Amino acid sequence: MFTTAMNFTRLLVTIILLLFVNAAALAVDCSANTSPKVQFDASASQLAENDSMRATLFVEVQNSTPNGASAQVTQAANEALKVLQQDANLRVRTGAYRTYPVSEKGSIKAWRARSELIIESDKIDRVSAAIEAVSGSMQLASVEFFPSDSTRKQVEDALIDQAIRAFLDKARRIAKSFGAERFELCEASVTNLADGPPPRPMMRAMAADPVAAAPEFGSGTTRLSVTVTGTILIRR
Repeated sequence: MFTTAMNFTRLLVTIILLLFVNAAALAVDCSANTSPKVQFDASASQLAENDSMRATLFVEVQNSTPNGASAQVTQAANEALKVLQQDANLRVRTGAYRTYPVSEKGSIKAWRARSELIIESDKIDRVSAAIEAVSGSMQLASVEFFPSDSTRKQVEDALIDQAIRAFLDKARRIAKSFGAERFELCEASVTNLADGPPPRPMMRAMAADPVAAAPEFGSGTTRLSVTVTGTILIRR
């Protein structure tokens, strides 16, 4: 999902580096140069609002035959899928599906089937309402909160500028500590990281309580960070 964004980020970083590094600090081939080389990194981070939500719902049934279990699960999942797809604010997809035997004393006594549906949206209230809408047949397995693509891009664009400025400031300090007047950039790369909470298991037996109120969630924040790693050539 982030491949295109990452390619754009790398292009943007290259352009900014070429524009803002002083005239003598354009990227060069340092492999054959005997001047001192220093590799280091600089980072910038910021908390981003988790304005999107992902919920995993499941239905699980047991039957005397695998075909029977599969048919029951498929019907329940398909009916729930039709309900969820009526809301244009939701992104809905099928998740894991499996059928497996239930054994007792070494012999198969029954068959169990399980099917999952995954819903996502940047409107958390709509996800909560969707969970309630299918609570008669689907149970809630887990929820996960994360920044939307637009929020992530806005924050990361600002962090890229901050990390590059921090990298160049650090490069100047390093060069000065070596008694050098200037430095040249050999290479640089950018890494984007996100440190958010893991998915929350929510094994909520909603099917047993079809009139349960829509669940309320606290979305929290995710720390986004951008790190610039590079090598400079010290020019004395």
